[in-house]
Amino acid sequence: MKGLLISLIIAMFALSPAESRGTMTIRSYSAARNNRFYTGSDKNFIGAAYNFSGVGQFSAGHWGTLLSDNYFITATHYAPAIGETVTFYATNSKSGQHYTYSVAAGTRVGTTDIWIGRLNTAVDSSIARYPILELPKQSDYLGRVLYNYGSQDIVGRNVVDTIREGSYGGSTNLIAWYDYDNNDTPSVGGDETLLQVGDSGAPSFVATGSGLALVGIHWVSDLYIQSGDSFIPPYANDINTILKQSGQALSVVPEPSGHWYALIIACALWLMRRRANSQ
Repeated sequence: MKGLLISLIIAMFALSPAESRGTMTIRSYSAARNNRFYTGSDKNFIGAAYNFSGVGQFSAGHWGTLLSDNYFITATHYAPAIGETVTFYATNSKSGQHYTYSVAAGTRVGTTDIWIGRLNTAVDSSIARYPILELPKQSDYLGRVLYNYGSQDIVGRNVVDTIREGSYGGSTNLIAWYDYDNNDTPSVGGDETLLQVGDSGAPSFVATGSGLALVGIHWVSDLYIQSGDSFIPPYANDINTILKQSGQALSVVPEPSGHWYALIIACALWLMRRRANSQ
C-alpha cells in the first residue's frame, strides 16, 4: 500500500511542461558555487573542471544534450517542436561565444521517455559531444556521484540509489533514482539535488577520467523525497541506430575497472623490461 501511494504521488509530479516551471533544489545552494553562469569575483563553480557546453536550452525552456554533430537527447514528455531553436554556450560565461540551431526532426526511443532530436546542421566543433557511460553491470552504477544539470543553468550533485523500471505519463523505461535525504554515500554535502518542474530533459553526468559521461535524463520527481532520470546506458544501441541514419555514431565510455588498470600497468612494465633486456 505504501509503495502504491508513493507511485501515485510521483506520477502526479512527473516533470511535465503543463506545470509551472521551477528551479532544481540544491540543499545549500550558492550562486558562486552552483550557477554555471555566475559572474561574481568569488565564483567557485563545482563544475569548473568539466565541459558543460553541450547542454543546450531551447527557446521554450526545455533542455537538450548533444550526443554527436547533429543529434541531441532530451525527454519525450518535454520534446521540442520541429523548428524550435536551441542555444549552446561554448564556455561558462553567457557573454562568451554561443551558437543557435533549429530542430529538424526527432524520434522517440521505443515506449520510453527518451527522445532523440536532429538539428538542422552540425554544431560548431567547440561544443562538447557527450559519450554514454557503459559499465559491465547495472549494479556498478549504484553509489556513483552524479552531476545534475537543472533549470536556470545550475549544477548540483547526488548519488544513484537504485535502478528499476517505471511507467509514468505514458512512458516506460528503466529509471535511476536518487533521493534527497542528506545521507548519501559518498557524501555530496550541500550540493544534494531534488528535481523540480522545469528540469525535464536536462542531463545527469558521471565524471570520468576523460570528462563527463551521460547516465540519465531528468524525468520524474515527487518534489519532496526523490528524483528519477531515464537511465540511458541500456538504450545505447537503440540510440546509435537512430544516429547511424545520418552516418553518425554514439560514443560510449567503458570506464576501466581496477583489474584492467592493473593489467595495463603490468603490460607496460613488461614492455619496459623487454626493451631494457634487448639493449
